[in-house]
Amino acid sequence: MAQRRANGTGSRLRKTESIKSNGGDDFDFLAASQGSTGSDDHALQLAVAQQLMASKEKKRKDHERKFLQASKSKLEKQLHGEAEAAVAAITELNEAYANFFTDYIASEDVIRAIWVELKDTIAKHHALVGKLRKKGEALRAATEVAQIDGMGSVKGACQEHRALLNSLISAGAA
Repeated sequence: MAQRRANGTGSRLRKTESIKSNGGDDFDFLAASQGSTGSDDHALQLAVAQQLMASKEKKRKDHERKFLQASKSKLEKQLHGEAEAAVAAITELNEAYANFFTDYIASEDVIRAIWVELKDTIAKHHALVGKLRKKGEALRAATEVAQIDGMGSVKGACQEHRALLNSLISAGAA
């Protein structure tokens, strides 16, 4: 009986090898196992195992694809959000700079107006000081002339007073 099994197994192996050498398709295990029921279980288990492996590989690849797709989507969403935040920050910065620049220009215009007003006021004061100096010089000259006239009058009065005293002294002594 052992010999019969060996012969049966040998003939099955030969059939399997002949099918493989003839360019059998993916279902070669079915053709090889039709010869006996003992190897049918083995071939069936092998086929189920191969299908299970293929299914697991397909599921793994599908899971990886879904993971990569979800990761890509999440990353794109996050990058898009960060890009929007950066654009908003740049826009806010540009608006702040534009407001600053507008305020700065307005301030510079006010400062310039103050400087122009100050220059005009200084020019008016210089003109007023010039007029006052001329008026002061004229008053000084008039005062000097009046002072000289007054001193001349005092001198004349003093001379008259001396002459009167001298005449009184000479008349009182006489």
